[in-house]
Amino acid sequence: DQTEAYVLETAGIKHWAWERIPPGDFRNISNGISIRDNWGAISKDIQSICKENGWWDGETKFDWKRALAAGGRAHSNLEAVGREAAGLAHLQALRDKSNSMLSAESPDLTPRWWVERMCDVLRDDDSGICFRDVLGGFCSTGSQISWLPSIAMGSVPVSESNVNFPVHFFTGAPDPLCGTPYKPFTFSDILQTASDEENDVEYDHNTQFLWDIWRERALDEAKKRRDLVSNQEKRALKEMEIAAMSILEPCEENFSPTSSSTFAAFVQEEIDLIQ
Repeated sequence: DQTEAYVLETAGIKHWAWERIPPGDFRNISNGISIRDNWGAISKDIQSICKENGWWDGETKFDWKRALAAGGRAHSNLEAVGREAAGLAHLQALRDKSNSMLSAESPDLTPRWWVERMCDVLRDDDSGICFRDVLGGFCSTGSQISWLPSIAMGSVPVSESNVNFPVHFFTGAPDPLCGTPYKPFTFSDILQTASDEENDVEYDHNTQFLWDIWRERALDEAKKRRDLVSNQEKRALKEMEIAAMSILEPCEENFSPTSSSTFAAFVQEEIDLIQ
């Protein structure tokens, strides 16, 4: 939320550990155990279980990852690898770059700068952060970036900004590398049509339809039936994302999103373009 973040990891049926991420710090996770000995709390009996099994000596500070992921083996390589290591490197680079920009009093260090840099990170196909094994393996289902202003403007380096409301960006498509733009979503976007209200069905902004279109295109590309997107479509999708990011650069004080910038409107525009 706006003041802190937590990493929660589980093991077996009922065991868990959590780590608090304070304001101004950064953290990434990647589908694996990552908490070490800096946990804030752990489940009851996990230490005694690990000691009985020889996974922990009972004297050193309890290392959650070493005990649960490596069976306590001291020689195990527990450093981040693969996409987890790549994510950490991206965040370290962003921290260094933002600190440099802040020292130089750069006016470009804005909420938009941060969100666009995270778009780049989540489109990293080479490291596997963005999964694209369309036919035989795992493909990213969707992607999200959230801008929480009291964190960003209080502890993360940022130039003066009047974006004083949370904004979330979703692709709503199989993977962010396919060309689908990040589209802004606020909880004021949650609308229902009259028919949906009568049927007590949540309105999904046509995201399932959008997802199905992109998934079909990805499969066609993998089977060499056609290119994923044409150059013309790619340019138009990029322009859509540029327009979506403009919500982070309001010109008026106390600006708030309007109906013309809703998630549903961007989804429909994308459907009209690629259908």
